[in-house]
Amino acid sequence: MHNHILGLEKRGVGGRIGFVVSTKTSVVRLRDIAKKLNVSVSTVSRALGKETSNLVAPELRKKIREVAWEARYIPHPAAQLMRKPNIHLITVLLPFNSGIFLSDYYGTVLSGVISASRDLGTETRVALIGDTEADGEIAEQMQRVAIGAGGLFYTARPLDADELAKIEDLGRPVVVISGCLPPGIELSAIHVNTVGSDNVTGAYEITRELLQLGHRRIGFINGLATSRDAGERGTGFLKAMKEHGGIIDPRIMVRGDFSSEAGMLGWQQIKRHGPLPTAVVCGNDAIAFGVLESLAADKINCPGQVSVVGFDDTRGAVHVTPKLTTVRQPIAQLGRAATELLIRRLQTEGGPEVEHLVFPMEIIRRQSMAPPGAA
Repeated sequence: MHNHILGLEKRGVGGRIGFVVSTKTSVVRLRDIAKKLNVSVSTVSRALGKETSNLVAPELRKKIREVAWEARYIPHPAAQLMRKPNIHLITVLLPFNSGIFLSDYYGTVLSGVISASRDLGTETRVALIGDTEADGEIAEQMQRVAIGAGGLFYTARPLDADELAKIEDLGRPVVVISGCLPPGIELSAIHVNTVGSDNVTGAYEITRELLQLGHRRIGFINGLATSRDAGERGTGFLKAMKEHGGIIDPRIMVRGDFSSEAGMLGWQQIKRHGPLPTAVVCGNDAIAFGVLESLAADKINCPGQVSVVGFDDTRGAVHVTPKLTTVRQPIAQLGRAATELLIRRLQTEGGPEVEHLVFPMEIIRRQSMAPPGAA
């Protein structure tokens, strides 16, 4: 049975808040009540729940229940399931993309989740998050796809600050992979659990190693400014260049997406500005693959004339020529750690309000890096 309410117009009667019934049909939802009372959806949900009502102040709880009663609010069966999560079920949220299950990155993340789930005796479910207006807001999609799940692991598209705030207010254990966080926000200011890699130190170490080999003019082809991973890798690169005598030339510091096409276009741009660099640091392996292809087309020897290094240590790193020196991100470990964190939160009470787990990265030395002029 549905409720028939129009506009939920608020009228004060003796200090109480009422709703005006009219002929237009709609369903009263938790967020309608929350909006009228200027509180969060999770607060309304807790106030109306038998097991969680004591978490809301008595006066506010009474007011919420009065509004819900007068609006003839009826909990949706799915919403009731959401308040009774299965602590043995983890939902992993991936971006809606036709090739997502062929991705090295997401496949490795999932392998870590599944490995931890098997060891801990839990179940794993995968759901896809869209990025179009028709798909709806991120938090709403998460509510829909996570019915019955105890915890959520978000690895989908990058979040902006407003979307992150709504996820923080979901009222259930959530872990966000740090690459999806908005750039420029300190982890200490983020109120949701996160797992991620130390991109700053990884980029710093690989750049410093190039400088110690004797390289001074080093190009940099990175991801877009909207990417947190790209921002952190850029920070590490610049820090090493400043501290160890690198020549910083903004003209050979290029941005694009994390693709081999961006690597090829980036190299074409770098070639137009002054003497060629003796090394190029790439924001990920795909960019590095594009640079290696362009160098081969230009008959430029790697690493004899130009060294190239990547990031992530994807499976293709050992199948290119020369084999790619790269910074390994512990991708499977991120999936495992996120699952363990969620299960720990679901099975125990107390502990820190949020946890931010940051894992070190490792330089994997192969054939694409050498001292300048090694040819």
